[in-house]
Amino acid sequence: MQNKKKVGIITYFYFYNYGTMLQGFATQLLFNKFQNIDSEIIDYRFGTKTSPRKMDIFLIRMKRIFVYFKEFKRVYLIGKYAKLMSRRNKYFDIFAAKNVCLSSKKYMYEHEISEDAPKYDIYVTGSDQTFSPKIGFSPALFLSFAFRDSIKAAYAPSLGVSSLTEEESNYIGEQLQKYDYLSCRESIGSNMLEKITGRKVTTVLDPTLMIHSEEWMRYAVKPKINGKYILCYFLGERDYYRDYVAQLSKQTSLQVYYIPVNWKDFKKCNNLLWEVGPSEFLGLIANAEYVCTDSFHGTIFSVNFHKEVRVFVKHAGSVSGGDNSRLFDVLKRLGIEKQLITEYTKGTIIQESFIDYKHVDDLLLREREKSLNYVKSIVYSVD
Repeated sequence: MQNKKKVGIITYFYFYNYGTMLQGFATQLLFNKFQNIDSEIIDYRFGTKTSPRKMDIFLIRMKRIFVYFKEFKRVYLIGKYAKLMSRRNKYFDIFAAKNVCLSSKKYMYEHEISEDAPKYDIYVTGSDQTFSPKIGFSPALFLSFAFRDSIKAAYAPSLGVSSLTEEESNYIGEQLQKYDYLSCRESIGSNMLEKITGRKVTTVLDPTLMIHSEEWMRYAVKPKINGKYILCYFLGERDYYRDYVAQLSKQTSLQVYYIPVNWKDFKKCNNLLWEVGPSEFLGLIANAEYVCTDSFHGTIFSVNFHKEVRVFVKHAGSVSGGDNSRLFDVLKRLGIEKQLITEYTKGTIIQESFIDYKHVDDLLLREREKSLNYVKSIVYSVD
């Protein structure tokens, strides 16, 4: 029997964030679809080596004191609900322990993974904003620790920006020289990487869209909610999408439930769902009548589950540039860019436009085939 090839995936993973954990898990599921592959996520926690001194913390807080006064409500509510927010963490831990194959060794810091690098036949930089200068470049995400004789690939990393400085371009270009296979999650990112490297860069789907809804349902927990409902999952602070939800609820007579992340939703009058891990997140989306979100992964899980999704932008300005481009790009590729709502006046009657999911599925099938062919080229490159 042929020995399986070992694949090590490094990505942002072990954070208490739904999209982050689920995209890492999806990448593992995607590579494990191939019989000759045994993949795992490298358990790297992106720790910082030094902690700030108490005096440094005090001085930082003193500098921010006027900000605290100005944004008293935000600071107060975040502090007040911090304990409730942390209740979801145990559900992430349970999900990871039950479902995810992590490397046997945990790496907290950059030097640890460099000094005792795990050995794989194929190294993969995974999805999410792993190549983003906004978050800050991590050499480990560019496979600085990988053994020279192994295959090195990137599956669906995102730059998260629509332009790069000369310094950022030079850094990325130098780091990507070691890669045998290059891809990006957004077409704008693929174009940028092609200019930097002079190589072909394949635009592929986020790994969560490579896993069909039926398979995701194996990991979902059905919510304890009676009747139909609107689900809200907002990361940003903009009021216009909260006004839209109020009107949508009024017109449909549906209850609204929130997965609370942003302080603006921390209200007793809202139906707040605190004990929500990845499995509960999947179940809430799968069983919702409508999903209203400004989250990338909130959006694409809604599409995967054929939900009536209404998508909003966290930042004012161009929808095809900057952070907003991540949402616009995937919606355009799936033919539903009209679901991106960039403005709304409070109290205005909402003219409903329902999604033609047959058309979406036709486009999604082509995108999935292209992405799967890219993964095939990686896994069959090893003898």
